Amino acid sequence: MPQVTFLPSGKTVDVPPGTLLPDAARAAGVSVELPCGGKGVCGRCLVRVESGAAVSEGPPAREGFALACRTRAGDGPLTVEMCAGHAGEIGQFSGFAEDMRAVEPELMPSGVPTPLTERVSLTVPEPKAGDGLSDLDRVSRALSAALGDTAEVPLEVLAELPEVLRQSGGETEISYWRDGARLRVAEISAERKKRWGLAADIGTTTVAAHLTDLDTGAAAASRAAYNAQIECGLDVISRIHYASTAARRRELRDRVLGTLSGLIGEMTAEAGISAGDIVSVSLAGNTTMIHLLLGIVPEYIRLEPYTPAVFEVPLYTAGELGLPVCPRAPVWTAPAVGSYVGGDVLSGLLCTRLESLGPGDGPMLLIDLGTNGELVLGGEDFLLACACSAGPAFEGGGIRHGCRASEGAIERVELDGQGNILALSVIGDAPVTGLCGSGAISLTAELFRNGLIDAAGHFTPEAGRVTEDGHKAFPVAVREDGTPITFSETDIGNLLRAKAAVFSACQTLLGMAGLEFGDLERVYVAGGFGRYLDLRDAAAIGLLPPVNDLRFLGNASLTGAYMTLVSRQARERAAALSGRITYIDLSAEPGYMDQYTAALFLPHTTLSFRD
Repeated sequence: MPQVTFLPSGKTVDVPPGTLLPDAARAAGVSVELPCGGKGVCGRCLVRVESGAAVSEGPPAREGFALACRTRAGDGPLTVEMCAGHAGEIGQFSGFAEDMRAVEPELMPSGVPTPLTERVSLTVPEPKAGDGLSDLDRVSRALSAALGDTAEVPLEVLAELPEVLRQSGGETEISYWRDGARLRVAEISAERKKRWGLAADIGTTTVAAHLTDLDTGAAAASRAAYNAQIECGLDVISRIHYASTAARRRELRDRVLGTLSGLIGEMTAEAGISAGDIVSVSLAGNTTMIHLLLGIVPEYIRLEPYTPAVFEVPLYTAGELGLPVCPRAPVWTAPAVGSYVGGDVLSGLLCTRLESLGPGDGPMLLIDLGTNGELVLGGEDFLLACACSAGPAFEGGGIRHGCRASEGAIERVELDGQGNILALSVIGDAPVTGLCGSGAISLTAELFRNGLIDAAGHFTPEAGRVTEDGHKAFPVAVREDGTPITFSETDIGNLLRAKAAVFSACQTLLGMAGLEFGDLERVYVAGGFGRYLDLRDAAAIGLLPPVNDLRFLGNASLTGAYMTLVSRQARERAAALSGRITYIDLSAEPGYMDQYTAALFLPHTTLSFRD
């Protein structure tokens, strides 16, 4: 088999001829990013062919270079130099405590927590000669007497049962949970143990988690990290495209489980507990991310009639999912509403008043901003939801010098009256690496306010800027290695398409309800990206609707996951909500494309936000 060598690491691997370079790289333990999911359109997996034979599916990117996702190993040795990935990025993530405070207090759970896993103290009679009862018989009878149901005892619990009963003299603490009519035992111990719970939001870009004391509901630790699946695609469509084989689906599942495992390890270390002490889990995520976490084929989510394998995931155990907590812990997953409106949106709805609007309330709108934009419009007697493909621009994707909101990313730009850079705000005061989504929005707004770009996003004669590879571009900064960071008309166009998708979805949803923006009493903005968005800049480019009461919720999906972790009532609310929401497929709405086209301008063709 030919040997492939990857530079600069020098790692090598033997692979069969015809192996795609990304697959060879991962076999060698080399990171390679495929933001477009391997479709060969983003150009971010560029490699330099140093020596040897490579078979490219299509013309070379340029002399001596190839796209890794479209290049296969030949019959002989091959040496390639890989582009740098994002390993080691330190992201700017929304804080859980801050997000909790953003929710109106009356919406948050109160009182004694009611998690999925309950517990009961039992005295199991001692064995007696000639009674014909096993240890399991005696435990089952005691449980039935106390709870009125027959319980299922897993093998792992049964294996330790004899010693537990004899060490405790029959005084036991039994943790259990109900799965419909079934009562399932999670743990039998000789002492009363503190219970812990895990809430997690499985985002396309970010995975966030929170560790909770289930006896009090108090926070113990929170963590967030980039979803390791990012290397396989920046948005859900790219991930679905990448998940075309069983091996790749296993890889995607392992990647997100690895991200979760890392967060769990950090949080349990901070709390001074074992991961096995976590006995309840609540998850939220969009429809595609949940499919990938479960290892389910996601292909039919993107193919008409856009049918996922499951909307309401059954209760599984952590062991079945591969989560590194108590293997018998029940895992509750927020139900999805549609192919592109998932449990993350439903979870976020718990943090709003949309589900309980009465005669005296005006309509309200929830906008979840991310790689996929989701919206829910609520009135006294209706809930309408839709999704729009915003793409990765809000995460820095589709922008030549774009990056995620990590250390070194430019998040805000200020120009003087002559269009010169007056100030740059950089995350972490680190050396500049690129423009993140909020930075791109800020710069676009400043260019527009100062007359340097027109309503179509084209540079005006007043801009007088240099060109980059034959295209007009605005110089923003210079990296430590001397390479420039610029912002081109192409970058602006990609950002305008993302904002147009969101704004036109708002207009279409309102139009279906016979409403206008002025009728809205309140707009909630969810998503970590929204937390760092400058309202004035967002209004200047026409991203957000013109309302007086605009509330940022941060990662409402994680907050909602916490609520369903600790509250039976919250789980019941979520289950009821999933049946009340009408899912709208924008692709089937004839007016949507007209609204989208109108919103491709700054701010757009119907409303003016210009200062």
